[in-house]
Amino acid sequence: MAHFVQAHPELAYEEYECANYILNSLSEMSEVERGLAGMPTGFRATVRGAEPGPTVGLVAVYDAVGVVRDNGALDPVQSCGHGPVSGAVVGAALALAAMREQLSGTVIVLGCPADELVSPKAISLGSGKSRAIEKGALAGVDFALYPHPESHTGVWHASRWMQLFELHVAGDYDVARWSLPFDQYRLDSVSTAEDGSTRLVVRVLGDDRRMIEELAATARSALAPLSWAPLGLTEGLVSDPRVVEAVEDALGVLGLAFDAQTPVMPFSTDFGNVSRRVPSAMIGVSREGGWAVHTDQGAELFSSTPGDEVAVTMSEILVLAADRLLRATR
Repeated sequence: MAHFVQAHPELAYEEYECANYILNSLSEMSEVERGLAGMPTGFRATVRGAEPGPTVGLVAVYDAVGVVRDNGALDPVQSCGHGPVSGAVVGAALALAAMREQLSGTVIVLGCPADELVSPKAISLGSGKSRAIEKGALAGVDFALYPHPESHTGVWHASRWMQLFELHVAGDYDVARWSLPFDQYRLDSVSTAEDGSTRLVVRVLGDDRRMIEELAATARSALAPLSWAPLGLTEGLVSDPRVVEAVEDALGVLGLAFDAQTPVMPFSTDFGNVSRRVPSAMIGVSREGGWAVHTDQGAELFSSTPGDEVAVTMSEILVLAADRLLRATR
């Protein structure tokens, strides 16, 4: 699974090959549904245990990073570890499905497109997890687990907030004029609109919702745009103590050293939106030397032995943590 996703990079909302391959691999699940929240490349696969109990959602992502080449072309590259993430989630789901007669509760794989928030279609349509929330696709999920190769092993407890804004400024915009602080603002897209104005997509990063609002007002004043429209809001990550306990117990059983106090993520993940509505944990697994995410080196790592190893490790964590949560009382 990890190898297939790595070898078939597709941008946000274009992950048809990967979504189909993952769904076919989950045919042993009790129910398989395409079109999660109306998204053609989203899906849900469910296995129900023999007895009633909680519902645990395992979140899979499989889109690629958009890399702008020297000729201006936008190439998809699997350099963020989504191959291993898909492999981990599918492996865990099939392991749990194989023991359904011993399960009390339900396991759901949630296939969410558009994890890379600044891909062109993610900018215009919003992120897959946010759209799933808006459409009620997470209703009934009691706990959510999301694994990802990261700089620290353990549960991530916090991340920055982020909001994208689309604006137009008069005439051509010289990127060299951009002077807003890099740790708070990013210029993600520059294009010419039909009316001759320049369309900009600006990313604003902050520590909370209020800071986002204040920074956005500052940017709007500095740029004096002809128009200004807010796009998707990515909320800061939180973790649930019950889910953290289950994950850290799993890490301990596997003999994995972990950081109980991970730092605040310096970037935003739309799993933050999920975590504020469903008791959740975003699980990081690190390696010595790091993962070099969003680089060609990272793509090579995730497509080779280190990628295989982290996929298996994340899958083991998911099985053990999900098993503990399924034994929990609602």
